[in-house]
Amino acid sequence: MRVTTTLLAIALLLCTTAFATPMPQKTFPVTADIETTPVHNSGDAADDPAIWVHPTDVTKSRILGSDKQEGIEVYDLDGNRTVSYDFGKINNIDLRYGFPLGGKRVDIVGGSNRTSWEISLYTIEEGRLRNVNGAPINPKMPKMYGFSMYHSQRTDKYYALIAGKGGEFEQYELYDNGQGKIDGKLVRSMKFSSMTEGIVADDEYGFIYVAEERGSVWKFNAEPGDDTLTKIGTAWDGMLTPDIEGMTIYYTSDGGGYLIISSQGNSTYAVYDRVTNKYINSFEINKGIVDGTFDTDGIDVVSFGLGDKWPNGFFVAQDGVNTDKRFPFLFNQNFKVVSWEKIAKALNLKIDNSVNPRHLQKRGE
Repeated sequence: MRVTTTLLAIALLLCTTAFATPMPQKTFPVTADIETTPVHNSGDAADDPAIWVHPTDVTKSRILGSDKQEGIEVYDLDGNRTVSYDFGKINNIDLRYGFPLGGKRVDIVGGSNRTSWEISLYTIEEGRLRNVNGAPINPKMPKMYGFSMYHSQRTDKYYALIAGKGGEFEQYELYDNGQGKIDGKLVRSMKFSSMTEGIVADDEYGFIYVAEERGSVWKFNAEPGDDTLTKIGTAWDGMLTPDIEGMTIYYTSDGGGYLIISSQGNSTYAVYDRVTNKYINSFEINKGIVDGTFDTDGIDVVSFGLGDKWPNGFFVAQDGVNTDKRFPFLFNQNFKVVSWEKIAKALNLKIDNSVNPRHLQKRGE
């Protein structure tokens, strides 16, 4: 009788716990179309991708990927490495278009450089990078980690966003120093409860999202001066499994779209409505023409059409365990690329290939 009572109590506890925890919707499988050349370094090396759209010929667009043991690698739209740069231990990267420098508008790439302990900045032209750091931009945090960028559609100002392993967050305004280089000044500091890495900015609505790896995903105003936080997700909430890693924005012409978050703990990608921030569904990248992804760090997405091969853009994810689908051999880490129509079809999402990331617009108030 005592045993039966105990079993009933345990069953009741399990049922109560199950109903108290939000249950995720079904995770939908997709397969990658291509993979990039593996990074030069072995072990935990590849980390964060960024997609650069060429200004006049979209077929010459590039995928950039950080090798956090060495620098930045550049790939064409078939995944072939075109050039690699030994810039130091760059953990996360991001880019923005049309920065005013030396009397013209240039595209810039930034990254968290843990060798020089600064925010490293480069121009990108025809897929080639050139350093444009002026005075060193040295974050105040003891352990630099995540990185992203923000271009305000309200003020035309550009910002570098940096996160630390102690939960620190700093925002630097970037500006032309008058000598063909870029300087930066600290305009905001915040502190989260735990380690933060994933950062993404919604340039149109003017919001920044920051993820604590084993905590919460937070949303706040990207314009310095308003630090009010809104929680949109939490590790262990049934939709995300720690570590919470990379984040990216899919833009649509009607102001909608999606926030996508890498749920590293279960190797899935959670999709949220960009406007309401409500969870929609999750997908995973399984083995197909190439192997799937596992233990993903950084991600990126572009909705704009990039030629016949990628007419509706694509999603790119770091693969933490890169194998050959024919043999059980481990290779250096790389990045997997999935056409957006595959993901949209699997999750019943929008396809909108008309939003050129070079020409975003102000939305909201």
